[in-house]
Amino acid sequence: MKIYIHILWGLLVCALTLMGGVTSAQAGPKFGSSWWWWNHWVNQDYMPYYETSINPHNGQWDSGLGEVQGNNPAWQPADWISMNGGTGVDLINRWYVADIIERQYLDDHIPYLDVGVNFYHLSGYDQRRVMQTVDYVYHMTSRHPRMFYLKDADTNKIIGYYGPEGLTMQ
Repeated sequence: MKIYIHILWGLLVCALTLMGGVTSAQAGPKFGSSWWWWNHWVNQDYMPYYETSINPHNGQWDSGLGEVQGNNPAWQPADWISMNGGTGVDLINRWYVADIIERQYLDDHIPYLDVGVNFYHLSGYDQRRVMQTVDYVYHMTSRHPRMFYLKDADTNKIIGYYGPEGLTMQ
């Protein structure tokens, strides 16, 4: 009698496994099962990245002019400053409040900019544009040493630099 119970349990587990469509955890096509109605999986596809060529990151700061592959060549730091309705220093002060920038200082005549935790939440485009705007306001790349370092405010480590060629992250 015990053997029949074990055989029945084994058959039940096999049947549930085959009917349920159990597969390994992966981002692929949804399983086909008779348990769900025909349109249950419509518009529920997994999208692991936001910055793809098909669905670009929303450019909330873009003026919409000359958009080429997610990069707006018509964009200038003055666009952000005029959208803010004040001066460049006012805009940078808002980034201090938003914890995008923590502080800026000179150490042995080398400029440093400490970035806050919300700097990392910006898209790559907006990180470059923030640094371009800081350079536009303070003209740091027009003076010696023609660049400034970016440091993480929490770890105190250099994470990149900004120079005439743009932002370089390490």
